[in-house]
Amino acid sequence: MTDSSKHQDKKQSTPINDPNNRRQAIRQQKRIQDPQAVAAIQRRLERIKQLEKMDSTDQVEKSFQHRQPQNSAQRPQSSLNTHTVQTHSNKPKLTEQEKLNRQAAIQKKIPQTHQNTQSKVEIKSDERLRQKAQANQRMPKITIQKAQNSDKELRDQESYQSEEAIPNSKEPFKNPSTKKQTRYYSKHKHSDKKGSKDERYSLKDLSTEEKVAFAFSVATNLIKRFFVFILVAGILVAGFGGGVGLGYFASLVKDTQPPSRDEIASALNRIEQQSTLYYASKEPIADVRSDVVRSVAKLDDISPYIKEGLISIEDQNFYDHPGVNPKSTLRAILQTLLSGTGTGGSTLTQQLVKQQLLTNDVTFFRKANEILLALRVEKYFSKDEILASYLNVSPFGRNNKGENIAGIQEAAEGIFGKKPSEVNLNQAAFLVGLPQSPYSYTPYDQYGHMRKDHSAGIQRMKDVLFAMYRNQVIDKASYEEALKYDITKDFIATKARTPERQSYLYQTVMNQAIEQIIALNVKKDGNQLEKVHEDAEWYQSYYQEAEQELRTSGYQVYTTIEKDIYDQMQETAAAYKDQLGASFDGVYTDPTTGEETYFVEKVQTGVVAIDNATGRVLGFVAGTDYENNQIDHAFGMHRSPGSTIKPLAVYGPAIENNIITPASIIPDTAFTETYNDGSQWSPTNYGNQISNQFYPARQSLAWSYNIPTIRIYQEMRNQGVPVFDYLQRMGFDTQHSYTETDVQNLAFSIGGVNKGPTVFEQTSAFSTFANGGTYAKGHIIDEIKDATGKTLFKADDEPVRVFSEDSNYLMVDMLRDVNNLGTGQIAKSRLTTGGDWIAKTGTSENGKDLWYIGATPKITIGAWMGYDNQYQEFVFNLNDGFGSEAQRSQSFWAQIVNDLFAIRPDIIGADQSFQQPDSVIRMTVMEKTGTQPGNIQMGGQVLQVASGLKEELFKASYPAPILTEHFMINASPSDYQLFWGNFMRQIQTERESDNNESKKEGEAEDETGETSSSENPEQEIPDNTQAPPETSASY
Repeated sequence: MTDSSKHQDKKQSTPINDPNNRRQAIRQQKRIQDPQAVAAIQRRLERIKQLEKMDSTDQVEKSFQHRQPQNSAQRPQSSLNTHTVQTHSNKPKLTEQEKLNRQAAIQKKIPQTHQNTQSKVEIKSDERLRQKAQANQRMPKITIQKAQNSDKELRDQESYQSEEAIPNSKEPFKNPSTKKQTRYYSKHKHSDKKGSKDERYSLKDLSTEEKVAFAFSVATNLIKRFFVFILVAGILVAGFGGGVGLGYFASLVKDTQPPSRDEIASALNRIEQQSTLYYASKEPIADVRSDVVRSVAKLDDISPYIKEGLISIEDQNFYDHPGVNPKSTLRAILQTLLSGTGTGGSTLTQQLVKQQLLTNDVTFFRKANEILLALRVEKYFSKDEILASYLNVSPFGRNNKGENIAGIQEAAEGIFGKKPSEVNLNQAAFLVGLPQSPYSYTPYDQYGHMRKDHSAGIQRMKDVLFAMYRNQVIDKASYEEALKYDITKDFIATKARTPERQSYLYQTVMNQAIEQIIALNVKKDGNQLEKVHEDAEWYQSYYQEAEQELRTSGYQVYTTIEKDIYDQMQETAAAYKDQLGASFDGVYTDPTTGEETYFVEKVQTGVVAIDNATGRVLGFVAGTDYENNQIDHAFGMHRSPGSTIKPLAVYGPAIENNIITPASIIPDTAFTETYNDGSQWSPTNYGNQISNQFYPARQSLAWSYNIPTIRIYQEMRNQGVPVFDYLQRMGFDTQHSYTETDVQNLAFSIGGVNKGPTVFEQTSAFSTFANGGTYAKGHIIDEIKDATGKTLFKADDEPVRVFSEDSNYLMVDMLRDVNNLGTGQIAKSRLTTGGDWIAKTGTSENGKDLWYIGATPKITIGAWMGYDNQYQEFVFNLNDGFGSEAQRSQSFWAQIVNDLFAIRPDIIGADQSFQQPDSVIRMTVMEKTGTQPGNIQMGGQVLQVASGLKEELFKASYPAPILTEHFMINASPSDYQLFWGNFMRQIQTERESDNNESKKEGEAEDETGETSSSENPEQEIPDNTQAPPETSASY
């Protein structure tokens, strides 16, 4: 068997699915499709046929011997020509005459023998190439059609492979091993003056095609030589830089202990680490259930489209590199140096290492270890093992149940309802595009609902398809057809997931921890959290990423929850749940599908207890029946705040900005607000009452009058008080709870909002008053650590000053009256704790929401109750036997406080009281005007008003004003007319009353003969005497 036939047999035995051979075949196929290359091969075939008809190789050998230099023994012989030289050396030594005769004979045949010799050299070079191909077994499967027919044609094909950069078929093959011989014969040929003109090379004898090829060859050689020069220079320069780089690399990894094969295998097979939630006492609450659904698929059970698509888009040289792509790595390093962030540059092996062995930190140390580990992984595991591991551990977003999925098996089944071996080209391209950013490209949200916008995922699929086309995995027709394919029709419908049997505590802590991780990730990415919250899709992407991180990263989440406090609050709520109000049941019919659902609506409740000084949530009640209702009524539900908004958004900012004092008088009279669209609003007090009286601010807050509150808010708006800023400083979510649109509406002052706050937000904000006017950010997550114990998050927010100390104490004293004299008296009567309590009640429109928030200097406890109204709206029925609205809400709140005081009196702070600062003073003012006594002009008279006095608190920097005619807050002319009219009538009534008393006293004196008013009766003012210019009145 000939060498060529052996080689052909060897090539045919190469496995078809060998990726290396497949890529070699692709490169060969590219040459076959080149018209110039095909023409060159055809010319080469013709030349070989001519050579076979020439003289025997004896002439070639003689010619070869003739052309050897005289000192040939001193010149190294080419390995490809060793056999030829040995043949000549074995012949008998010729005499001088024989040499001269032979030289003369050979000279006559130089042109012909030169061509034969050149062919001989090329054929031997071809054989050498064949031997190399057999040794590395890398010959491609795809070959030229003719090359499969004969050994000779196969040689031509191989010769063409070696000369692909030299399309001119007449140019000698420049293999390094034959370089000197080739140059020698070329020089001898062109210096042969005696040869025939027909046998010489002449440019004019070449065809147009050959001339173009010749010019191309010359240009190519010039370009090659230029780049060789640049390369050599680059190597010399890089020698120093490379040494420094290698030294730096070595310094980065010098302390890294290379893992063993077993350690790497264990890490690559480690799917996730379990996170744990803890109480404040470090006692575990629960382990976090992993939400990742994963199945392992064998590589043979995965579609070739998936494998080739992944390699094409992520690492097209996967089967060629040793685990690291130097060029891409250098690019990533340069990008890190220039911008501080590095992207790309990672092979599939490096990505696998980063997922399973390292963190996502963008540092040189992490990158150096990534390279080191990637090389080690390639040393221990085959390419197929690495590819299979990558496809089985990578995240692929969410399935149609909203579950996190990992591995190609679950991705194919959870998105397309197929096995990985059954997906078509487009489905495969969509799947392999997911791991780059799974929660940006996934078609489903966390509930399994179809997302509205699939453009990102579809564009990623097109990127994968183009990469497959570029790498000739698919042809142009398949690529163009795939671009027209509607992948969205293949997404399977939403399916309900299996309900989780957990608890309100687990659910709340998980949600709060996820929000903290979102904030960390947004900050790490250099984005703004507010902007992320404004974009639903963007926020959804961060949410899913954070949830996946929490469930699989082995985090320890430490909360502020005191176990005994939390447990007691659950016990109280469970015991009291049937006393909150009546239940409603009915049948709801879906207007779209006609489906009927039987429901039972029960009163729900949410309670939060917060430490004032630190903002730590000590305990909460999110509901009373988690099995039937998983809505988090403490942290996750937004409701109208009712009148609990009044001290936060109206009275507090108004006192801070010196718009009111506790004694300021506000009209409780009817008025109408007209809006830009022509609509009108005429507010009333609770029960649709309007008193037409004039009340001080203290009383208006204590009894929660609506109209005086609205008038104060209207005056604040007129004076430009930044109410929205106050709400932001007290920690409200100004994207959802209280928005700028809400604040611009007058009805906001009495709880008219679009969504409203959570119980947690409202309670946390109210604690500002109990904490001296400083807001300590409310929180339930105290600390988050990663699997190594490194702290990722620690609650250490600086307190925020909202109200000045003096303004805040005025509010505290006014809120005392709510509990002692106003709408909160029922709660006070139920308390067994004692203590200095401040409070505020709240009832939304039509009694849908009932609130009570109370605080001591130590703790703030807020409670809400109402119906979820999932199917229709329900309100409290005051005739259901459970008492009034105030009785229900305040009795429940008081029971929570009493039970906590029984087990932990230290947290209530019943022995503490709010301290009046020196910046607050007491002043005597008139009760009806809230001012110091003064003179006013009325009906042409100057009246001195100085009666009905009382003491009131004021800021030393803003004491009580002196009476003026227009002393009220936001009063209309008709309001003043009403007030002063009442004032004058009261003066007249008091004067008449005084006169009547005087007459009675005079009659009594006549009977007894005693005088009581004066010893000189003549000096008394007669009844018909006009009043003096200044009159003392009491009003």
